Amino acid sequence: MATNQQQQQQHPLVLIAGGGPAGLLLSILLDKIGVDSVVIERASEPDEWSSKSYTLVLGQNGKASLAEAGCLEAATEAGIERRFVYFYDASSGDVKAMPKQAPGLGFTRPLLVQVLEKVAVECPRVTVKRGAGVSHVTKKDKFSLEVALEDGSVVSASHVIGADGKWSNVRESFPELSTQFTIQTCPSFGVHMNLSTLPVSFKSDGTYVIKPSSPDCKFYIIASPRPETDQGLSISMVCYDQTLEKYPWLAPPADMKVGDYGKGGWEDEYSALPGTITAEESFSDNLMKLFEDELPAFYNAIKDDAIFQTARINRRVTWLKMNAEGTSYSTQDGMVALIGDAAHAMTAAMGEGCNTAMGSAVKLADRVKAIMEQNGEKECSLSTMSDAFIQYGCSRPAEVKPVQEGSAARNMGHK
Repeated sequence: MATNQQQQQQHPLVLIAGGGPAGLLLSILLDKIGVDSVVIERASEPDEWSSKSYTLVLGQNGKASLAEAGCLEAATEAGIERRFVYFYDASSGDVKAMPKQAPGLGFTRPLLVQVLEKVAVECPRVTVKRGAGVSHVTKKDKFSLEVALEDGSVVSASHVIGADGKWSNVRESFPELSTQFTIQTCPSFGVHMNLSTLPVSFKSDGTYVIKPSSPDCKFYIIASPRPETDQGLSISMVCYDQTLEKYPWLAPPADMKVGDYGKGGWEDEYSALPGTITAEESFSDNLMKLFEDELPAFYNAIKDDAIFQTARINRRVTWLKMNAEGTSYSTQDGMVALIGDAAHAMTAAMGEGCNTAMGSAVKLADRVKAIMEQNGEKECSLSTMSDAFIQYGCSRPAEVKPVQEGSAARNMGHK
């Protein structure tokens, strides 16, 4: 058994479960302060997300996180600057432009992952392993953890970061973490489509908001130009449950049972077709007719009926709520901590999910640096890493909860 003196002398090996934006960013930040990390990611390639990917916009906080890791220049070259929000009249096609106070950066998730992974794999203290996710984490002894992977292998680490999403297996491995949270379901859902080309009248420097012509339709459209070279358009139809009163065929898949959380990964969030569509009906035809009737100008601008074949109906929106008795994103011994959706999954209504996730990566790395400076360490010790996990875990929830709750409130709908 290691003594306290040995603990001070030994150096941490941090396993990061999840190679999304937050996990990769944290690995880069840890490398900068001399800490070894291994990133474990289930997906074999970033583009496994491409056919289903939404777009995301990094605001000032997200760009500041990239700058902290030295990745902002590469990200700026890859993304699209978002300078405006465009309000598009669904009947006439008239557009009103509202400038943003500060430009954002638009990405698809795979593109942002590719940018960060390209930096991470060049870091001498970062190892990225793809193809098998983390299935379970067990505390081996006072200073080590055993991490079981989905391919049956087992690896060891001194510390583990759960950056493995809303259905985190790391979080579920430790009751002191999992019992602090519940999945909350909102009375809203989304339908996502991808247009292969950008409509002629659309600009790439902003996000389009399109509301239906009839006030009885309880949905709206968010259309975002994709930053890839083909300049396609990501289209998300945000529906409140009241939408089903007029269009029952849009009913989303049933809410998941708690015991099934996380078993399907990304598949947990969407269904190819709703179960209410019969063989005689065509979901794509119904959706096309809805667009033609309620969004005529937008429908004419699209000029590609094939887009409706790409439509996916998501499950109702869910987010991760910390219970009243919840206090921390880390275990009490400081060996395990959560970042991103594993700690504070939120609805997409405010567009702050990725910004906040990367912010948590920065906050955790900052804690490590601060304690190293306090202790006069040139190299991070095991005890410093544990103390940093604990301090981050206790301080971060108060910063994130208001964002989560504000975002969820926007998904509640109205009569």
